[in-house]
Amino acid sequence: MLSDLILYINTINLVYALAGLCVLGLTAVLFFDYFYNNRKLYIRFISHYVWQIIIVTLFGGVATTLLYSEVFGFVPCSLCWLQRVALYSQALICIVALRMKDTVYFPRYGITLSVFGLLVAIYQYIYQALPQELLESGLVPCLTDGSADCSKKIIEIFGFVTFPFLSAVLFAFLIVIYLNLRSQRKY
Repeated sequence: MLSDLILYINTINLVYALAGLCVLGLTAVLFFDYFYNNRKLYIRFISHYVWQIIIVTLFGGVATTLLYSEVFGFVPCSLCWLQRVALYSQALICIVALRMKDTVYFPRYGITLSVFGLLVAIYQYIYQALPQELLESGLVPCLTDGSADCSKKIIEIFGFVTFPFLSAVLFAFLIVIYLNLRSQRKY
């Protein structure tokens, strides 16, 4: 029974890791497209589905975090909670923005929250990569509240894909989507 659960979680981890790497590639293409290609790929392939992409990305991220904490029982650390704040608030704001077709203010708030989440994710990714001796010395602070250790890797696929890595990819993807959404309507 326990071995089946571990296999199930490992399979889900692998699927998320592969999906995250695909999203990372798409993010790189969209950044190039935004800055060097006059958004041609975005306009041709994504602009018609941008709201659906935002909804799937945000609520997929929320569902993933809840799956791991509420179903699988992994306790999120303080840095994970900060990333959740950035993600969950965007999901709530998205509901109103979608209803109002807001392409002016929602992207601004989304970019701000995503940059915050991205910075926290990068910090945690670097924090997890540091040697344990350095972490134990207290030289590099973690906002630990005693509930979970920020240096613990719940996922580690291919030697570098961890939760903070996937979180950083998600926030970078949202940033480029919001930049394009904001450019749809000049104000």
